Amino acid sequence: MPKIDVLDEAVIDSPPMVVYKAILNEYAGVTHWWMPILEFKLRGDIPIDREGAICDITAHGHGTQTKFSCKMTKIVEAKSIEEEYAGDFVGTGTWTFEPIDGKTKAQFRFNVRTNRLLFSLVSPFMDVGKPHSDGMQKGFKALNSYLSKK
Repeated sequence: MPKIDVLDEAVIDSPPMVVYKAILNEYAGVTHWWMPILEFKLRGDIPIDREGAICDITAHGHGTQTKFSCKMTKIVEAKSIEEEYAGDFVGTGTWTFEPIDGKTKAQFRFNVRTNRLLFSLVSPFMDVGKPHSDGMQKGFKALNSYLSKK
């Protein structure tokens, strides 16, 4: 299973609590600003801002769909979110939200192994982390645009 370990970041024009809540609302399926790249659906009765909450994620891109689940393992309000993945990707993700002059430096570290034959076959010929980073940058821009309209 090939490994992907990427760190993506952006400065979002809103305070950390606003960015933190917007990320959780997207994971809960309340908002859809990350579409058509990522689609989220909350599973079960645990609210998304609680440890143990699970959402199902479908990533669309390059003519394929990737499906995996995300379990919230540690949440520090407006500071960080730690996640564990199962499905087409197995590993962890970590969000951090750092205040900078009324804005937020948002970082996301995606540290996983592929768990899908197609990704394992193409990984020697393609940087599998690059499409992830491209999707994250588009997501950061969509988040900034969404929050500017609120």
